[in-house]
Amino acid sequence: MDTNQNLMQRRAAEKKYSILCIDDESANLKVLSSLLKDDYRLILAKSAAQGMTKTLELMPDLIILDVVMPQMSGFEMIEVLKNNPATTHIPVIFITGLQSVENEEKGLLLGGCDYIHKPFHHSIIRARVKNQIEIVRQRNLLEHIANIDSLTELNNRRKWVQDTDNIWLSSQLNNAQMVFGILDIDHFKTYNDSYGHQQGDIALRKISHALKRAMFEQQGKIYRCGGEEFYFYLPAANNKTEQILNHYISVVNELNIEHLHSRTAPRITVSIGAVQLVPSTDINLLMVMEQADKLLYQVKRGSRNAAKYTAIPSLIN
Repeated sequence: MDTNQNLMQRRAAEKKYSILCIDDESANLKVLSSLLKDDYRLILAKSAAQGMTKTLELMPDLIILDVVMPQMSGFEMIEVLKNNPATTHIPVIFITGLQSVENEEKGLLLGGCDYIHKPFHHSIIRARVKNQIEIVRQRNLLEHIANIDSLTELNNRRKWVQDTDNIWLSSQLNNAQMVFGILDIDHFKTYNDSYGHQQGDIALRKISHALKRAMFEQQGKIYRCGGEEFYFYLPAANNKTEQILNHYISVVNELNIEHLHSRTAPRITVSIGAVQLVPSTDINLLMVMEQADKLLYQVKRGSRNAAKYTAIPSLIN
């Protein structure tokens, strides 16, 4: 049995999960709120339309949904939710007075994760909600693991694809200048051959953590997308892109990780290729990253330990 301290810790952990309760009867919302408010963040809505608005705005972890409501039924609402990529993952528990097997089957086939009949037992509500929140917790954990490079603890290529889809669209809508680039560790194969892969892993972690901190200062993010290759993006600061990229070069130099077999310097260095632009329908991220890769290649054929970037004037105001 939980001690008071354990109970408080469990409730604090669960409290971060949000549940949207949608029912046109205020009495039902009041009961659900009293049952769940101590353990979860509760959001209440009295119609499917209001529920849709709150779903898109707040993205709850779980939805408890009545079926019989005016204007739009719960069955109609779940169809909208499941057809929207942004909300299709949100689990939905139906709580309804509809008692027939046919209605229960319909609710489950439409994508409901559970179907509870009214009048309901309070302990059953708590137990079934807890079960669904545990599934959400495990799914979030697996999603986190799938998006993280285990060695450097940076986000990986999979997460890069997800994030940049959103960043590209957001920047396009806001007419915001962005910098997208590739950073590569110079002569890293030689480093591994000379110092061993264990030391190579240590160096990768040090470089990753230093660059993550540096890019965070500029509201940017860095991702490990290959052995010694990293992708990154950041908002473009007026006339400061070259200065910022050179700062990242310096950040790695200042780590002073010995590399006596490097043909560039007696320490580990990095090279960068980047593109600055306002995202547009006239160009896509693949084209931008191909251009960044060409610039990186030019740096690596030259001095290395340097950054080269280009702005795309036609897409910059």
